Amino acid sequence: MQSQGHQARYYIDTGPISDKLWAQRAGLGWIAKNSNLITREYGSWVFLGEILTDLDLTPDRPHLQHCGTCTRCLDACPTQALPAPFVVDANRCIAYHTIENRAAELPGAIAVNLHNWVAGCDICQDVCPWNQRFAQPTNIDDFQPYPENVAPSLKELAQLSEADWSQRFRASALRRIKPAMWQRNAKANLASPSAEFSNPGPI
Repeated sequence: MQSQGHQARYYIDTGPISDKLWAQRAGLGWIAKNSNLITREYGSWVFLGEILTDLDLTPDRPHLQHCGTCTRCLDACPTQALPAPFVVDANRCIAYHTIENRAAELPGAIAVNLHNWVAGCDICQDVCPWNQRFAQPTNIDDFQPYPENVAPSLKELAQLSEADWSQRFRASALRRIKPAMWQRNAKANLASPSAEFSNPGPI
């Protein structure tokens, strides 16, 4: 994009941009010990987008870190994917394995600790005091889950067909998780001693 001699390009999870780092430097929030960006207004439940430009702009002040001595996110991770503050071990991360891992089977240490997660994992965000105090439901309709994806049964997802997948996850970022992966994740949950109830939350 070019206008009046200046160039600009926008990114919304579409390019190799260190969005959390730039968000902290722009004063939007701080990078937490679980590596997510936390804002004072919404906790870490935010989407980040960037505009790259050659305009000469006045920079904002970088945001200060406000996690203090809290280690709830590190302590709550069932697979110890946060071995130290600000360090994420993707090989132990439930979110990585349920979304990105294309293998036919999940690693054993992941499969037995899924706690009903079939698409990503938000345990480290759920326990964060900033989310518990300040997070609020969105009023943007486009961010709401499709009705059929609210609390689906694990048995249903374990038998998800290609046609059902195409219909349920139309125009959704969850299309990154292919039908065989949904089946794999659901079946691993059904076989896991960590399964706590029959239905996962909204997906």
